Amino acid sequence: MAQVILVESDKTLRELLSINFSTYVGCEVVPRENAQDVIALLTILPNVDLIVYHAIETDKEGPFQLLTYVKENCPDTTILFTGFGIEDESFSVIVPEFKNWEKIVQQASKILGITTESLRRRATPDYIPIPINYFLTLDSSCCDVFIRIKKGADDYQFIKRIHTGDTYSKAMVQRYVEQGLKFFYVAKDMRENFTNYVSNFLVERLESSYQGPVDKQIEHIAQSYDVATREIAKLGFNTATIQLTESILESMTKTIQNSPEMGPLLRKVLNSKTGYMYQHCHMTAIVASEILTTLNAGTKENHMKMAYAGFFHDISFVNNEELAKITSYEQLEKSELNAEDWDLVFNHALEASIMVGRHPDVPKGIVEMIRNHHGAMNGKGFTITEPEKLSAMDKIFFISCEFVKELLAYKEAGGKPAPIIDALYTKYTDEEMVKVIRALEKTLRAKTKK
Repeated sequence: MAQVILVESDKTLRELLSINFSTYVGCEVVPRENAQDVIALLTILPNVDLIVYHAIETDKEGPFQLLTYVKENCPDTTILFTGFGIEDESFSVIVPEFKNWEKIVQQASKILGITTESLRRRATPDYIPIPINYFLTLDSSCCDVFIRIKKGADDYQFIKRIHTGDTYSKAMVQRYVEQGLKFFYVAKDMRENFTNYVSNFLVERLESSYQGPVDKQIEHIAQSYDVATREIAKLGFNTATIQLTESILESMTKTIQNSPEMGPLLRKVLNSKTGYMYQHCHMTAIVASEILTTLNAGTKENHMKMAYAGFFHDISFVNNEELAKITSYEQLEKSELNAEDWDLVFNHALEASIMVGRHPDVPKGIVEMIRNHHGAMNGKGFTITEPEKLSAMDKIFFISCEFVKELLAYKEAGGKPAPIIDALYTKYTDEEMVKVIRALEKTLRAKTKK
């Protein structure tokens, strides 16, 4: 059985690769943290077949050290660099798309000499892992759904737990969650059908909940947001993810339109049992829409733009939303993150703008609004150097993000909130920025008087 050393700091991606290497390639996966750990292991285990190493541009020393050691000591070992690396005709190859786990698995199979025919002869069926939380949202499935049971060192059995079209109990799924199960499985050729099924189910539920209680609307929007952002990060934009995104944005804007006052809706989202990224997304859209209205710029088009920007601005953190709570360079420096996560936080605005730019119908100005949402015109870092270059819409979205991030921080820390508006006036003195802060202050005071 082949042995693969895997260096991947992203927990979700590491699990996906490990599962698929075991399932499709039939190899033993040995996780390690960095190049030094890999080299230490190679000194006692020199006959490793493959090293899969997720490298980043800020860590050029690691790939260089690893490749040098392998060339000198492990002539039969190949390094598969993902993201960034050093290409060597005899010892290494590179897959730049480090999140494209299917391509990584395919390349690993090619290196190890695993052919399509040999995979076909394997006893393990061809299944794709699906996050188990998807099934807490559904009540039936368009295809058979399985759990994976380990029978031996390199042998797995897939046992059917949900039949095509059957209604199942949420309690059954919850029991698996409580036992620590992270994935159900569907047949590989049903992956796209399943994504479309989930999308259609969530779209119908969102549309049917418009007239229901706001708390239930928030719950449905949050669950749909979680599925949509994960599918977009994994598969990109297709008919299903675009349709679901549009329905979520429509639902968000309707909650705002149907709420006569900003405060109660903000509190409902803030106190809901939903994730940080969703709360920041929806609350930012609420605050931005109020500012637009106060500034007499509250057109339907502008409200929708703020919802778009709110939805996508932190999508780079979909696999680790704790990173979205880092919103200043000072916090980043104190965070003690590894090099990859540090780089992700620093560049997340740029990466999100690139991702949303692939949407075929993204509204004009959204790419720039997301890239600039921490004030940096290049989407890197958190420093506003040229506020005069930000557009009026950029400034509204920026101030809304800043206001909401403070609300969320006080909610998490507890205690009495500090005067956020006063802090915004002190921090941002650009004339147009002050106008936006003043509009927000006017809105808050008007709601308080009522």
